Amino acid sequence: MGVTDSRPIVLKDLDQSLVSSCTDSLISLVKYISPTCNPEDLKVCVEHLLYVEQVNEYINLTRIVDLDDAIVLHILDSLTLLPYVPSSSTYMLDMGTGPGFPGIPLAVICSLKADLLDSVGKKIKAVNAIVDALNIDGVRGVHARLEDHARTHRNAYDLVVARALAPLNVLLEYASPLTAKEGHLILSKGNLDDDELNQGVNAAKQCGFSLIEHNTFELPGDYGHREILKFKKSHQAALLLPRATGLARKNPLA
Repeated sequence: MGVTDSRPIVLKDLDQSLVSSCTDSLISLVKYISPTCNPEDLKVCVEHLLYVEQVNEYINLTRIVDLDDAIVLHILDSLTLLPYVPSSSTYMLDMGTGPGFPGIPLAVICSLKADLLDSVGKKIKAVNAIVDALNIDGVRGVHARLEDHARTHRNAYDLVVARALAPLNVLLEYASPLTAKEGHLILSKGNLDDDELNQGVNAAKQCGFSLIEHNTFELPGDYGHREILKFKKSHQAALLLPRATGLARKNPLA
């Protein structure tokens, strides 16, 4: 795991006029995904982003420093997963959350209990400070590796999500021991070629998943192409998971 940054997280009061203007921008963008989002929830998503930008001045959390870019590439990109979240979901894991994306926006909009996991301690330190500042109940950052977390949270989550964290077959292996029976895994990928998709479908069978949806989305303003894949934990994995820490990347399935 990464070393936790020793510097304290200092969150300053937000400029409310900036919060308001950014929320208006987000409302105009999110209508293409989910026109029924509560504006107050979208405001919390904006406040989260503005706190991330604050902390990013002294702890490296994101390379996206332009605010207009960040509204699309962090918040809106996270919310592209919204249409695929089952209404029955209650407890979510965000694998590789970074500074809290997509976990915090999805947890806020869908009223989910959530664990936001990352192996980089400074990011989780920032996430927990921001969650506390925003008073988001039932959401916490967790500093751990995915394989280690799976050993203590086996089949704990009815929803697992991730954005651009690893190849598809690796993500499926990570998620399998963490996802409850009949639970769902929702993944966002940028460029997904046929080889990665085929390897992922083969790994899904080994890991107990069935692919039930695969759709594309174009972010507005030429910000990029997304492939959204939704899997269901439909059967028992063909091998004992998790494997030893690091094997999923070093020797991937399929």
